[in-house]
Amino acid sequence: MAIFSSVIHLGSDPALLGFILRPDTVPRHTYDNILETSVFTVNHVKHTFAEKAHYTAAKFEKDESEFEKCGLQPHFISGFEAPYVKESKVKIGLRFVEEKSIETNGCKLIIGAIEHIYIEGEGLHQDGGLDLVELGTMAISGVNRYHRTAEGQIFPYPRTSELPQFEVEEEKPSYAVYDEESGKYNASLLPYASDVGGPAFKVTDLTLWKNTSAGKVSSHFKSRFEELKGEYQAMIEQFSWNETVYTAKFSFEPVVGETYHLYEKQDGERFLSLIPPDSWNRSHLGSFQLNTEKMWVKI
Repeated sequence: MAIFSSVIHLGSDPALLGFILRPDTVPRHTYDNILETSVFTVNHVKHTFAEKAHYTAAKFEKDESEFEKCGLQPHFISGFEAPYVKESKVKIGLRFVEEKSIETNGCKLIIGAIEHIYIEGEGLHQDGGLDLVELGTMAISGVNRYHRTAEGQIFPYPRTSELPQFEVEEEKPSYAVYDEESGKYNASLLPYASDVGGPAFKVTDLTLWKNTSAGKVSSHFKSRFEELKGEYQAMIEQFSWNETVYTAKFSFEPVVGETYHLYEKQDGERFLSLIPPDSWNRSHLGSFQLNTEKMWVKI
């Protein structure tokens, strides 16, 4: 499996497609498979797996499967010998017809006759055309730039008897101010002078204003950052003290607004008490009050 950007329509009766194969100065596994089996498939690349399809162009070894390496699934239908790409919404099965050598650059034109076409979803119009937008088919330019398709214009079959009355657009002088949408000259309606004799445009030097304003904004954000930093540190400290108090030992239900004292024994055990630190010789860690939100506030 490999990705090709040069698939072309060669005829409708019989229905033929072709694609350009680069010179076989290096191993071309796709080409070898076609010659060996006489069948191949063409599968539209949908936007949902475009990246996977792109990497099938990597130079894998002959015994390595691009399906496996690129996370795509082979799909065999109706006994056709060549696998389709299961993720594709448009699958075309072809039988190899012939190849044409291009002497100028050593490329080959590989031609196949269409035997099967499978279209999934609502991608087929009543007139037989494909809705590439609905199908999610990608377009490609160059070798690595992919594009989503958009709904384009539809024109009838060109017949001389139905030729529209085309008009050659009048070339306007470079100094004329002409509005294409209204089809009128609108220099008098513009909010600025448009003729060569009008006042010159002067670009205001905003360097000083930008530097001054940027300095004020920077100072504001720096000050605000320091405030938030201080609030954050205070919140972390408050959280830490609440965790310490709530994990300490006490055998009474604390009263909101009452002051309690936190102590630590020699063995590291912490406990909460009503006895103030100046009444006995204990390792005092801090004094706290319980507020209405059941949060300990260090005092």
